[in-house]
Amino acid sequence: MADLLVTRRERVAVLTLNRPDAGNRLTTALAGEIAQTLEQARSDDALRACVLTGAGDVFCLGGDYQGAGPTTAGREAYARALLRMDRAMATLGKPLVAAVNGDAHAGGFSVVVACDLAVAAANATFGLPEAARGLFPFIALAIVKDALPKKVLFDLVYSARLMPSTEALSLHLVNEVAPREAVLERAIERAHQAGGHRAGVFALGRDLYYAMRGASAEESLEQAERALLAALKLE
Repeated sequence: MADLLVTRRERVAVLTLNRPDAGNRLTTALAGEIAQTLEQARSDDALRACVLTGAGDVFCLGGDYQGAGPTTAGREAYARALLRMDRAMATLGKPLVAAVNGDAHAGGFSVVVACDLAVAAANATFGLPEAARGLFPFIALAIVKDALPKKVLFDLVYSARLMPSTEALSLHLVNEVAPREAVLERAIERAHQAGGHRAGVFALGRDLYYAMRGASAEESLEQAERALLAALKLE
């Protein structure tokens, strides 16, 4: 069976990580499939939003780095696939909603943070527990560093503790907590609502948000001006 299932709910695409027996961990191939699907979704005018969820009882427990094998080439390909997936999420140009049906740890946590909105199961947990295995969340750090206060971030990293969904909600890492059985439907509802605006204008705005990250104030204003002028041309 495919590691990534893609279905349509009217004008919303639902991407389901389908490796439940492996904690829906991201392999090189799975990360590449997600990236390719999102890259294609950007240019699909029939789609207005995407939802990302997991099969079974977990959302995603991180990356399957061991599956990359012992060679340098395999590990580099794995890292490139994760980076491509992250770029595809950032450049989707459409609302991306996480339906967090269960635990989201390590790279899975960064996937939730990378989405525009998130609905989480009440019993889901979140964290960066790599230290428990003698690792550090290198790639995840690039995504979550701007979403968490410094003290909270390093508490999660150093202690490898897992936060409950209520704490994730209080830190604005998720928008809503719901019973597990209601998570996907609520995420799809939010995706329909978020995707109901003018597609071209909001694609410019979403692209602007990601382009401004790390930019200076002057650069951000210049980028905002260009985006505004481009939006006005769509009138």
